[in-house]
Order: sequence, then C-alpha cells, then structure tokens
Amino acid sequence: DVVVSASKDMLVKFWDLRTQHCFKTLTGHVTEIWDLVLLRDDTHLVTGGADAEIKIWQLKFLNDSHPEQETKESMAFIVKEPIEKKGKSEGDKDDAESEDVEGDDNSALSIKRVGSILRAGEGRLQHLVTDRNQRYLAAHATDNQLELFTICTDEEIEKRLAKKAKKEKKRTGIEMTDPPKASVQEQFKRIKPIKVSGKVKTVDLLLMPTGKLKALMVLGNNQVEVVTHSLDNEPESQLKVDTPGHRSDVRTLAFSSDNTAILTASSESLKVWNRSSLACVRTISCAYSLSSVFAPGDRHALLGTKSGKIQIFDIASGESTEEVAAHESEVWSLVNSPDSRTVLSGSSDKTVKFWDYELVTNDEDAKVLSIVHRRTLQLDEGVTCVSTSPDGRLVAVGLLDSTVKVFFVDSLKFFLSLYGHKLPVTAMDISSDSTLIVTGSADRNVKIWGLDFGDCHRSLFAHDDTITGVRFLPDTHMVFTCGKDGEVKQWDVDHFQRIVTLSGHLGEVWALAVSPNGKWVATSGKDRSVRLWEKTQEILVLDDERETEREEAAEAEAGETQPIPGEQGKETSLPSRRTAETERGAEALMEAIQLYKETEESEDQQMPPLMLAYNAQSPLDFMCGSVCRIKSSQLEETLLVLPLDVVQQLIEILLKLLEAGKEVEVVGRCLLFLLEIHHGPILGNKSLESMILKVGNVLTHEIERLREMTGTNLAGLRYLAARMKEKEDVELFADATMRVREKNKKKKKKEKALHRAIMSL
Repeated sequence: DVVVSASKDMLVKFWDLRTQHCFKTLTGHVTEIWDLVLLRDDTHLVTGGADAEIKIWQLKFLNDSHPEQETKESMAFIVKEPIEKKGKSEGDKDDAESEDVEGDDNSALSIKRVGSILRAGEGRLQHLVTDRNQRYLAAHATDNQLELFTICTDEEIEKRLAKKAKKEKKRTGIEMTDPPKASVQEQFKRIKPIKVSGKVKTVDLLLMPTGKLKALMVLGNNQVEVVTHSLDNEPESQLKVDTPGHRSDVRTLAFSSDNTAILTASSESLKVWNRSSLACVRTISCAYSLSSVFAPGDRHALLGTKSGKIQIFDIASGESTEEVAAHESEVWSLVNSPDSRTVLSGSSDKTVKFWDYELVTNDEDAKVLSIVHRRTLQLDEGVTCVSTSPDGRLVAVGLLDSTVKVFFVDSLKFFLSLYGHKLPVTAMDISSDSTLIVTGSADRNVKIWGLDFGDCHRSLFAHDDTITGVRFLPDTHMVFTCGKDGEVKQWDVDHFQRIVTLSGHLGEVWALAVSPNGKWVATSGKDRSVRLWEKTQEILVLDDERETEREEAAEAEAGETQPIPGEQGKETSLPSRRTAETERGAEALMEAIQLYKETEESEDQQMPPLMLAYNAQSPLDFMCGSVCRIKSSQLEETLLVLPLDVVQQLIEILLKLLEAGKEVEVVGRCLLFLLEIHHGPILGNKSLESMILKVGNVLTHEIERLREMTGTNLAGLRYLAARMKEKEDVELFADATMRVREKNKKKKKKEKALHRAIMSL
C-alpha cells in the first residue's frame, strides 16, 4: 500500500495509497533525482540523479520490536543519517540527542543510508533497471555506455567479508574479534561495462539459465541492440536491428519510373524500398543528402549533398561509382530533363548546371554511368529549387530574393519573372500540360501562376509553417503540398479548393514525391519515417469534409475551455469530445423541455407523473431541477449538443427562472454560454431581440441582488468572527487571571503555614 516516487525537486516521497497522502519525505540528494529501484524484497532502495553518485538506502521494518506502533491511523517512515562525529562538546551531544528525539516519529520503518557508488558514465543518470531475479543492476547516463553491477547474495557477502578480515589479519597480525560490517563495496560488485554505437535510451535485462546476462537496448540512433555479457569474457553484440529505417531526418525521396521503388536519403545513408512489400532492399552509406533522383533505367541513383557534390550509386551492387564536385555549396535540387538525357542541379552558389548522362570506361575497362558538365546558368542569387516544364521548353529557378525566374532551356535566355512571395520559394512544380506553375514559400503561401504571361491566378494560405514540397499529380491540375506543420494537403488549382488534409507525421515533413502513374504519394519527415499514401476510389464531398473539420475544431476548442474560471493550467478540464454521458444529459434536457411545453399548453391542472416523481411544485420548478441535475463539469458539453430551435425554447425558460429568482448562478452560466455559442443566429433572429434585451436587464438585476446578499452575508460572518475572537480573548484573559489568583492563594497558604511553624517553635 506504499508508493515511492522521486522528482526533480531532489526529494524521495513515500505515499500511502489508503489515505492518498505523502507521509514522509527523504532528503538525501543535492541534485535532481531521475530514477529509483527497490532491491532484495523491498529492503534496499537505490536512487540516482544528476550527480555522479548512485545512493543506496536500507529499509528496515520495526514491526517486531514495536508492535504497538502498527496502527492504521499513524503510519510513517523515519530517515536517520548515521552520525559519526567524534570529539564533540557536551553541548553538541545534547543537540544531537535532541535532534534524535525530534526525528523519532514512532514510525514502522526506518531508512538508513548505506553508502554510494560512483558512476563512470557522463551526464545525468537516465535509468536504473534490474533483471527479474535482481541479480544484476544496470545504470546508464546520456552517453553510449551501460554500467553493470552484480548484486551479491548473503553468502557472497560473507565470503568477501571473511576474505577482507583475513587480509586485515595478515597486514596487522591481529585477529578481528567483531566481524566487519558489510559496506557498499561488499554488496555491489562492478563488472565490465557495455559500450554500444549510440546513446542508450532505455534498457531491459534478462538472466539466462546458463548464467549469462542479456541486455536489450534501444539506442538514440534508431537502433535496437542485444548484447550478451558474461563475467569471464568481453561483452558480445548478438543482434542489431538496424537495416530498416533511417537514423536521422529523411531529407529527400524519389519514385522510380516504373512505380515499384522508392529512393530515400538522409544524413548517413541512402535506402531503396520496394513499394509493394514496403521492404528495404538496399542500404548504402552516403554524405548528407538534400536532393535525389533516379537515373534513366532506374539502376542508378544521384544524390545532391550538403557539401556541393553529386554522388552516383549503382543500386544493384550497392556501391558508390562516382563522386562529382559539382558546386561550391549545397545542392538543393536535382531534376531530370523530360527527355531523360540531362540532369539539372541547382545550388546556393548561384548556379544551375546542366549535366549529360554518359557511359564511360573505368579502370577495369567496364562501362559505368557518369555525368558530364555541358552548360551553366549563372544567377544573381542563391538557388533554392529548380523545375523543368514537361514539354522541355522552359526551366524555372527559385531564388533567395523571393522570386522565380523562368528561362528558355535551349538558349538560357530570360523569359519571365514571378514575384509576389514575401519569403524565398522553397518548392515548385510545373503541370503536365506546361501551362501552370505552382510555388510554395517560407511565407506559408502557395501561388498558382500561368506560364504564358506569368500572371498570378490565386494565392492560397496553405500551411501553418514553411512549405517544403509541391508536386502535381500527372495529367491533372491537382497538387500535393507538405510543410513544417506536419501536414500533407491536396489542392484543386483550377477551382482553388483544398481537397483533403493528410495528418500522420510527427514533426516537420521535409520531402514529397508523387509516383509517375499518380496512384501513390510518398512523404518523409523529421520523425525519420517514410509514409506511403494510396489513391482510393472513394468519392469525397467537399462540404461534408469541411463540416467534419469544423466539428473537430469545435470539439478541440471545447476541450480547451476551463470548467472553473482562473483554473488555467490546472488538472481540471472539460471533456475534449462528446461522451455518452453528455449525450444522455442533452436528451434528458430536451425531453424535459418538451414535457414542460406540453404541460404549459394543456388545460389539465394535474401535473404529469414524471414531475411529481421529482417532487416538483410546478412545471417551472421541474425545469429548474432538470438544469441543476446536469453535472457542473458537463454543463457546457451538454448545451453544445442542443439544436438551435431547442436553444430558443430553453432561453425562454431560463428567462422565466431568472424572473422567479431560482438558481441564478447556474441559469446565468447557461445563458452566457448559449449566447456565446449561438451568437450569430440569435442576433440574426429579430424575434429574439426583445427577449435578449429583457434577459440582459433581468440577469443584471439578479446578479446585483446576489452580490449584495453575498456582501451582506460576508460582512455578517466577519462580524461574528470578530465577536468570537473577542470572546476567546476574554476567556483567555479570564483563565490567566484565575491562574494568577490560584497561584497567589497557594503562595499565601505556604507563607501562613511557614509563619505558624515559626510561631510554634
């Protein structure tokens, strides 16, 4: 029935689950405490924090020696630090004894610090864990090292103590009469640590029947590693799950021409995935990649790197065939020409270069694919993205000055300048018919331009953060966009409408690719995942989609409302969505309103049985009870479900309750919430204007009346409190006077008795 917790406040707290209170606090750390573990049938507590020490505490039950202290009403822990200070003065000893008495709170368990172990890892401790048999203790910090300790049994501790006593006797020549006490060094034995390839995030231990220890570790570089450890040999890595998945952000991806393979690249590796089985078929080490493209034939891949080089890889052999020093700075874009004979590279060194694919002979007299530089387009600003028109006539270049320059491919002469973005264009694409170009910028807007005159057809606010990818669906005017807000969106650029929003990534989406047949869309992001989206035959009704989005937004907004004013950031909050209980509450309220209307319209003086069952004196009294029976925490959620016609009827009933002065606080809360939610329709209804004005006057009057009554009651309570305090002071003074009188009487009696004794002598 006891829970032990630790926190950044440098305290270890003990909680009683029966009383749900913290009954003792252990103050032994000087830094934050990050983890703890209980050992040896909960008789030892091990804690670790931001410092280099792992502290061990001994928990000792006192039930046998103090049975009278086992009471349910009083259950506490005491913490006693060993006092080993010699040479104290008498005053110091007295102080220590008095502190001991004050610290003894008749607890059923004492906690004594045994000692501490110095860690070898760097940084703060992250995790403490033991195996099921509690034979080994593992600790890891923020580095790539897992420290291991053997938890010695009682027999092993006795052997180590006997060995220690034997060494001491050999050194001093005196046999120890009292057996030495077991220290931390005898109870915990350090063994060889385990070093892995990445930072350890979490670990689990398993002790095999053969005596070997297996450690399963999840690493910070997205790997899972299993290491076997024995006391005799070095730790041995048995299994690494490192083939699928990237270790860092996936910055670029591309589809093969036959729609069967997906190329992804990050800061450490290039991977080729089978689209149908979603299996990783190739993993090749590469430099930090920012752009990628499949070479014609889909047997080679080209990567544009952060250092300005273009790397060529043979996918079949999984090797890098060539590395070309193409640019002096980052290669932000690689694009194949429509005839697949040329590849264009755009860099922040203010150039766009044209490269021809050629087969060259290597040192082994074998033909390999290479690229040969043919032309260079020099620009005034750094290049952020490049796109070519499918008809092979134009090339568009996005620049750091927030413009897009369009040139003729054959002569490289200037054709159009597209300006309108407030921040640099980060992505763009040209439609299959070469009539439209769509640009996405860091200003979060998507602009649709005509390639005939360079006019801007429409500007759309697309994302809540920088747009990182724009791609047309082949043979359509449908566009997919992605951004740093973590969302992927589809747009109809002919009608300037958003079709659908795809949410799934955790964090920024860095890249977007559309398959040549238009059936699949691949996205990658900061969460190191690649997500594949498939086109379905489902028909979307845009009005229904927008209505669903509005409902979700309303539910999210309702979930953020605080049930109690001023409780911002506290544990109390309203339900974030409709629940079965709020639905039942709304149905019960609508039934009560219907019954109230029927009763008011009928000429029968007898009230319905339901009203009589609730001991209602009148139909209005029944409605007052129906509103008050709704839970306070669910009141707003229940009112939110009501349709508009029922809301109008409810406002009329609430006005009557206000005029009768019944439950003004609850009724006022309902009215204010309904007016806030249905503000537009209520103002648009002229028939409700007079009633709303009347509600304002009556509500103001009733609130003033409540305020005056509350003020009067508060003043009365303060007066009564002052009178009671005055009465207590008088009684206290009277008691003091009586005690002085009694003392004087006793003194006089003693003096008289002494006087009589003297006179008798």
